[in-house]
Amino acid sequence: MEKAIKQRLLGGLVLIAGAALFLPMLLDGSGAPLAVPPMPAAPKVEGVEQVAPRLDAEVQAADQSVSEAHEDRTFVDTAETPPSVEEDVSADAAATAVAASADKLAADKQAQDKATQDKAALEKLVAQKKAEQQKAELQKAEQEKARLAAESVKKAEAAKKAELEKKAAETKAASAKPAATPTATVPEAWVVQVASLSSKDKADALVSKLRQKNYRAVTHQQGAVWKVIVGPELRRDVADSIKSRLASDPELKLSGWVQAYKP
Repeated sequence: MEKAIKQRLLGGLVLIAGAALFLPMLLDGSGAPLAVPPMPAAPKVEGVEQVAPRLDAEVQAADQSVSEAHEDRTFVDTAETPPSVEEDVSADAAATAVAASADKLAADKQAQDKATQDKAALEKLVAQKKAEQQKAELQKAEQEKARLAAESVKKAEAAKKAELEKKAAETKAASAKPAATPTATVPEAWVVQVASLSSKDKADALVSKLRQKNYRAVTHQQGAVWKVIVGPELRRDVADSIKSRLASDPELKLSGWVQAYKP
């Protein structure tokens, strides 16, 4: 505190000296040369010994004024003094504030619970909508599958009906055609031709000779030629055997050939 006072005093002296030097130059317009005044003597500053008693008196006066303002009850024990009306009001205000804070906390908790319930309800609704959508898609897929199966069955029935109609038309067309004359089925037979003669008498004489030896010989006219044949026989090996016997017979010595019988 003493250092600050000294600095203020020194600054004031410097300002006064500067004003004394430069103020005549600003106010006087004659242009006369300025005369520098002599350096003033250093001011006499009070020491700590002189300032301390006065400061102590000021401190004591300030303490006394503070004590008088508090009516000498600044440090009185509160347990011995009865509560004042102001303290009752403060207590009521504090209780009211506490109650308001509790109400606010309850309201906040209720709002939070409601938000949680709303969120759960929304999630449940979304899940329900999703399940309904999946169910609808599944039903649609089953309906499409049933429709395709029905179309497949319908196409199969249509193809079967067309096949039946085609067969019926073919049967009808076949029945409308004239019936073909059945040809007589003649069993295959074999004969041995032993001679081809231009004279009927010679052919008859040879037939008689063969019959005497128990061969079933006949004549068959073909144009101007008479053929002598033995048979017919149903088996080819029998006809071959007859051909061999005719060739080996010393009286007949007939070289014939086996051929199919044509009546």
